[in-house]
Amino acid sequence: MQSYTVHLTAIRIQTSASSSEAAVAQVLAAENAPESAVLGVYLDNPVPKVNCRYGAPQGRVSANLDPDGRWEAKALDLDEGYDDGGAYWGMRQYPMRLFAVQDGMGNIAYVDATCSDDALTIAAGEPVDA
Repeated sequence: MQSYTVHLTAIRIQTSASSSEAAVAQVLAAENAPESAVLGVYLDNPVPKVNCRYGAPQGRVSANLDPDGRWEAKALDLDEGYDDGGAYWGMRQYPMRLFAVQDGMGNIAYVDATCSDDALTIAAGEPVDA
């Protein structure tokens, strides 16, 4: 089951809701907060299990990120090129890592970078300073 973290103006609350919409509704009701307090909703596990019945998929689909969103980058662990959900990404040479960048609106882009700041820059389509 997926879980989501809802980021309000003052706090972050992890839920076990089945969708981002349900997570927001659950948190707003529990905190008695207005909808304007929501800054973003982030998938706790950006690499859910995939169907590997006929072999592992090659990577995952990246979405266009909302330019007005509150972006966060999370480094993903790869085990011999596979993410925790079973998708194959190939090997990375140190210091390159795979990152999941989320925009707080439910969209995820996967990028290679050396750090989370560079991942955010790359996801924005900007060059990284060497």
